[in-house]
Amino acid sequence: MLKFSFDKSRFIVSPLAAAMLLSAALPSHSAPADGGAFLPLLGMTVARLHIARQVALSKWDSQKPVEDLPREAGVIKAAAEEARALGVPPRLATRFFSDQIEANKLVQYGLLAQWRRDGHAPDDKRVDLKKDIRPELDRLQQGFIKALANTKALRAQSDCGTQLARATQAYVATHALDSLYAVAMDRALARVCESE
Repeated sequence: MLKFSFDKSRFIVSPLAAAMLLSAALPSHSAPADGGAFLPLLGMTVARLHIARQVALSKWDSQKPVEDLPREAGVIKAAAEEARALGVPPRLATRFFSDQIEANKLVQYGLLAQWRRDGHAPDDKRVDLKKDIRPELDRLQQGFIKALANTKALRAQSDCGTQLARATQAYVATHALDSLYAVAMDRALARVCESE
């Protein structure tokens, strides 16, 4: 039987953490190929997936479904508008945030299934979905759009997919992510290297 574990101390999501990720050296549009340039995207993706755990706990307690299509559509629309303002193609932002949302749901479904098998959810401290979780997701959204803008040249390279896959594999190994989060990372970043 597969059992997913998650050490929440590895992924502290806060405005400070998001700011630190954004202040990491991002390549300019003329920067050479370097899979390490994906680190801000990888870090923010894991931060967003960590939030999925909190969302899943909220859904467990409220018995609400994982899927919330109106909310998802609103997030994607807002991301496309914000992307346009920063010179990121709205189509890229739409694909990217659709993938991030699907990855988030994948984690939620995986965790909820595990908790059902266990007969209970963890007794983690709960946070408020509207007051705490959504503002953090909004901060991450801004960071993602800036990172997409700053990795334009890298994403256009013919070996972008290979660089991203290797960077993701290294990140998963370095941070000892379990299989649920590793698969979710791949899902979240599935179309980063597609042409704009």
